[in-house]
Amino acid sequence: MIDEINRGNISKVFGELITLIEPDKRLGAANEIKVTLPYSGEEFGVPANLLIIGTMNTADRSIALLDVALRRRFTPTSLSGFTFVELMPQPELLGKVAGVPLGQLLTALNRKLEAYLDRDHQIGHSYFMGLSDVADLRFVWEHKVMPLLQEYFYGDGEKLLSVLGRAFVQTEKIEVGAGDSVEERTVYRPNLPAKDEEFVEALKELAMG
Repeated sequence: MIDEINRGNISKVFGELITLIEPDKRLGAANEIKVTLPYSGEEFGVPANLLIIGTMNTADRSIALLDVALRRRFTPTSLSGFTFVELMPQPELLGKVAGVPLGQLLTALNRKLEAYLDRDHQIGHSYFMGLSDVADLRFVWEHKVMPLLQEYFYGDGEKLLSVLGRAFVQTEKIEVGAGDSVEERTVYRPNLPAKDEEFVEALKELAMG
C-alpha cells in the first residue's frame, strides 16, 4: 500500500520496479525480466501475485499528470493488469447522531459541492464515522468540515453561504472608502450556533437540502 502516491516522485518510489511490475515482465510471464540488486548482487524479479495498491485524492491537482502517465504505461492487457478503482462517498454507511441524519446531510453537502466545484471535491463519509454524540458531531463539524469548506471557497463567501446556510455563515454590511467613493460590501464570517439544540436543528435543516 502506497498512500497518496500522486504526491511522490514515481521514478524514485519504484526505481527499477517501474518496469518489473508490468504484468508481462513478472516472474514466469512471457517477457520475464530480472535485475541485479546493487548491494547484494542477487537477481531479483517481481512475482506474478504481488498486488500494489496506491491511493490518490482526486481533489489534489497533482493527480492529473500522474493519472495520464500511469494509465499510458500500465494499460491492462489482462485481468492482472493495472486498473483504477474509484471510491466515492458512501452516505448509506452513516446513521443518526443526536437526531441528525448524517447520510442525508453528507448527500446534501456533496450535491452542492458538485454543483459549485466538481464531483472530485465531494466530502468522504469517513468524516462522520464513529461519532457517538452531539459533542463529537460539533467537533468534527467545527474543526474538520467547516475548515475544509472554507479552503474550497477561499475568498468566495457568497458560495460558502450558499453551501452552509446562514446558521453557519454570518453576513455583515460594511462601508468602505470616504466621501463620494463610499462602497457597501458584504463580509462573510463562519459561525457555529452556541447552543447544541440550535446546532442540531441547523444541521437537520441543511440535510433537507
